[in-house]
Amino acid sequence: MKHPNRATVLCCNLNGTKAAKIKMAAIKLGLRIHTVSPDEFTLPLGRLVGLPSYADAEPLEGVPFTQEMLIFHNFTELQLDAFLAEIRRAGGVRLKAVVTPTNAFWCISALYHELEAEHAAIQQQRQAHDENK
Repeated sequence: MKHPNRATVLCCNLNGTKAAKIKMAAIKLGLRIHTVSPDEFTLPLGRLVGLPSYADAEPLEGVPFTQEMLIFHNFTELQLDAFLAEIRRAGGVRLKAVVTPTNAFWCISALYHELEAEHAAIQQQRQAHDENK
């Protein structure tokens, strides 16, 4: 059984040296690491982090993606700050999220597409702000 109370990081599409550095940092910080395979991209986040109420959750509709993404569950503020610093030292990962009661039933693919939409909206706002200076 997975440990729903232990801080967990879900790693999507991480490869090479960066992946090794991030995973080593997670181990040093005592985090549980789950490398999410593409065939798990349609599973609810709650199931992947081991939440008991999602143990039998069925796969959802989803579209594969190739971008790197990290998803955090049950982190303390100190753990998150320390791990984010390690991620930056390893070369950074643009897409990051935290499992919440709202998104725990989403699949990873849906979360990815939501993060991409938010990123695009923020870029548009920045561009509009820069043009109005």
